[in-house]
Amino acid sequence: MLNRLKKINWKRANAAIVLILLIEIFVWNHSFWLTMNYNPIRVDEVYTETGIPLKMGSDYVIGNNSYLEIKNINREVENLHLNIWTYKETDRNVLTLMVNMIDSGSKDYYGVSKKVVSPLLDKCNYITIYPYGDLKSLKLTFPYESGTTIAVNDIILNQPVPLFFSIERVFVMYILYFLINTLFFKPYNVYYNPNSKRQKVTAGFILLLCIAVVFPLTLIGNDRYGLATLDKYTDLTHSLANGMVHMDVDVDERLLAAENPYDRTERTALGVGGYKWDYAYFDGKLYVYFGVAPVVLMYLPYYLLTGTDLPHIVPYMILLIGLIAGSFQLAGTLIKTYCRKLPVKLYYLFQITFMLGIGTLIFAKRVCIYNMAIMAGLDFTVWGLYLWISCLAEPEKHNKWKIPAGSLCMALVAGCRPQLLLASFLALPIFAGQWKEMRKDLKDKKNIGRHLSLIAAFCLPYIIIAAFLMWYNAARFGSPFDFGAAYNLTTNDMTKREFHFARFIPAIWSYLFQPASVNIEFPYISITHFQTAYQGKTIHEPGIGGIFATNLILWPCFLVFHCRKKLKDKKVFLFTCISLAGAFLIVCADTQMAGILTRYIADFSILFYLAAFMVLFTLIEHYYSEGNMHTYKISETTWCRTIALLCCITILYLVLSVFALYVSGDYDAYRPVWYYHMKELWGLFDV
Repeated sequence: MLNRLKKINWKRANAAIVLILLIEIFVWNHSFWLTMNYNPIRVDEVYTETGIPLKMGSDYVIGNNSYLEIKNINREVENLHLNIWTYKETDRNVLTLMVNMIDSGSKDYYGVSKKVVSPLLDKCNYITIYPYGDLKSLKLTFPYESGTTIAVNDIILNQPVPLFFSIERVFVMYILYFLINTLFFKPYNVYYNPNSKRQKVTAGFILLLCIAVVFPLTLIGNDRYGLATLDKYTDLTHSLANGMVHMDVDVDERLLAAENPYDRTERTALGVGGYKWDYAYFDGKLYVYFGVAPVVLMYLPYYLLTGTDLPHIVPYMILLIGLIAGSFQLAGTLIKTYCRKLPVKLYYLFQITFMLGIGTLIFAKRVCIYNMAIMAGLDFTVWGLYLWISCLAEPEKHNKWKIPAGSLCMALVAGCRPQLLLASFLALPIFAGQWKEMRKDLKDKKNIGRHLSLIAAFCLPYIIIAAFLMWYNAARFGSPFDFGAAYNLTTNDMTKREFHFARFIPAIWSYLFQPASVNIEFPYISITHFQTAYQGKTIHEPGIGGIFATNLILWPCFLVFHCRKKLKDKKVFLFTCISLAGAFLIVCADTQMAGILTRYIADFSILFYLAAFMVLFTLIEHYYSEGNMHTYKISETTWCRTIALLCCITILYLVLSVFALYVSGDYDAYRPVWYYHMKELWGLFDV
């Protein structure tokens, strides 16, 4: 410990602290210095839309056309400070308003961008305005706030902004300094050692830290609508407990009488437009078509043992933590198996990037059944691949049990998210050596019993799960291969949804290549909008950019053809090709079966990441091979820093995307105080 403390450059560390404090005081708090000479003017009279003065501190109910007006200002005004109390739930105590002005350049009111104020926040209550010349009159309107009761306690013009010193921001900035200094200003001379206890402890600490950061995001995003969607799993639990595969409810007679119950327009005309939304309706009965595996594995056992329903947040958090841990394990095993020499800093960075890149933050952002079904499938995929690959990484150990365990995980994917079953084809390259050995032994009639037992261990979990799911599907929809998604009571008639090649072009662009929408205000990236000339129904929602345009660490995927000889020599070419082909097929399948939705990125991102990592590991290993470092004509430090930069840009984008409002009922609706607190912390130009 003392030796590590001695290695710290205390002079540089102290200089960093001073610099961070200066940034906090003079940059993040620039408004304090710009407004310190203002002479405040208290507003004495505020008029309502009726022309009647509003007494300060008295209640005021906002109507559809309500506004508050300050007349006859006739002076230069730089900002205003609003002290307005809103009577809402504690966690929603914010008020959206729009400032409208008459100034020297305009005789009529004109509005500027919407702002949010709150008595539970600080900086946002100071609004900088930029009128032309003198401000004549000011009008505050309240979009989206009809029915809200407020109390205007005080309005001050030209109010100096206090110094809002944030310990939280200083702490985060110092952590960022430490990471930047470690990744870009220190040598990469310590390499990954799978037997190092210190490296294992460090990796475990990073894993726990990631869980500690992601966990609160999930609790914050635990909105009522999302939980309501998970009641489908509660209904399915009750049905299975009673020996039924359909919902134990009497279907509304109006739905039964519908000529086409899957036509939303007809359902709306009959008065059942939102009835049993996103349930599957088939042959007069209602079903839950979402993957049954989470119910069988968690909801149903809990219900049978306790007689009560399992709170939805519990299985959701189990799956989320399992996904984080599984992605760390899988990334670590990939490195251990396919990248013999790697700087340990890149080892940690690859684990974090992989964990975030495969969709973890999409799931953390919102608790709902749509995310749970995909996340459960992804959980089983990462653990299944980990078990298979780790079995080969340590052949000397008695770990043959990992083969059936991995197969069980991969087979359970079908009971969660069938698209992800394509990852099972990775068994071909993973066990290629075993297949070759098996064929040779069978030809020579050697070790037949051992090989047959391994084949049985690999195949039996698939056979058992497939038999159950085929029975389950046939019992519901009359076909062992029909999962029931087409009978969904949703926005469109999916039973009539046909294959159209024209859907592919805009979908591939949106899912893979559309650039992120970047701006200068927090969260610095915003939603992207879908545009197409396709003359047909396309289901889509706001996005956050194509995966290759935003996850820069995936760019090695484009080097597959260029590196094919190296990949073949390393015996990972087939693995890489299957990953790329599987990812692209899932993109196409999601496009045709459903549409273009942000959460579907998690269906295929893992396969793109596996392909990119295989190419990257191959290049890294070739770089460190004897004599090749000089052939590349690039220093080790530059090489490693370039890879680290791609990882850091990817991580930064993924973290900021959490705050991009691409979900219906996002943080600004359900946790606005927290969301606008983050805007106050990290938004430079909000005041």
